[in-house]
Amino acid sequence: MSMQLLVSALVSVAMVAPASPATKPAADSGSAAAPAASAEDATLKRAEELFLNGRQLFKEGSYEAAILAFQESYELSKLPEIIYNIGNSYEKLGDFANARKYLDQYRAFAPDKERELLGRRIQNLDQRLREQEDRARAERERQEQEARQAEPKSAPPPPVIQPEPEPEPKKDRVFGPAAAALTAVAAVGLGLGIGFGVSAQSQRNQALGHCSESGGQTFCGVDAEPFLAAQKSRALGADISFAIAGAAAIAVIAIVAVKASRKKKEQATARLAPWGGPRGAGLSLGFRF
Repeated sequence: MSMQLLVSALVSVAMVAPASPATKPAADSGSAAAPAASAEDATLKRAEELFLNGRQLFKEGSYEAAILAFQESYELSKLPEIIYNIGNSYEKLGDFANARKYLDQYRAFAPDKERELLGRRIQNLDQRLREQEDRARAERERQEQEARQAEPKSAPPPPVIQPEPEPEPKKDRVFGPAAAALTAVAAVGLGLGIGFGVSAQSQRNQALGHCSESGGQTFCGVDAEPFLAAQKSRALGADISFAIAGAAAIAVIAIVAVKASRKKKEQATARLAPWGGPRGAGLSLGFRF
């Protein structure tokens, strides 16, 4: 719609005077109608000024200020054509939702030849509004993604350091591995000695079975000789085993005694103490074993 026509409409409305009645009104009635007509003319004059201001602001690109001027002009004049200009101003601002709202309101008052064009414009605004919402949604998602990426990542928990096991206290052994080995040798030797001794005694008893006594003497035949020889060898084995066991036992005793003596020396302490008396003073050094 041409703004020039709208201005003309506002001017025409302002210049139209109410029809004169057929009979001459009374004096008091005429004096009351004149102020009412004057107030209406002033309102329409103000609406025209606001509309012209809005048109100038629209040309300058000040669409928000133009909307304010058009809205106040519409409140004063109630001309539906001003709604059309409000919708155009919102469209220029990119506020497609309000642009559609005001153009749809104006369509109810528009002539038939303009309604089809207004319908196509409203459809176009709907499409642009959907695209605008899609872009806004994509921008929000992009900003949220950037915010998530900018957040500092939580550091992994520090590794749990297991305390090192405390070393077992060193056992102060007097009876060491050497003494243990010698003890085993002594035990084996003792066992072998006993075994050989029992076997030697058995061989002697068998040999005596082949011997006879005469005049306090024992005479053994040839049959007793193998048993006597076996007895001697078994007895020799027993002697050697007992000797080894005895030597090992003596060595164990010696080792234990030496280690015990060393331990006692290590535990010995010395103490230095002052002393004094009628004959003088000095220091005394004492040891404890």
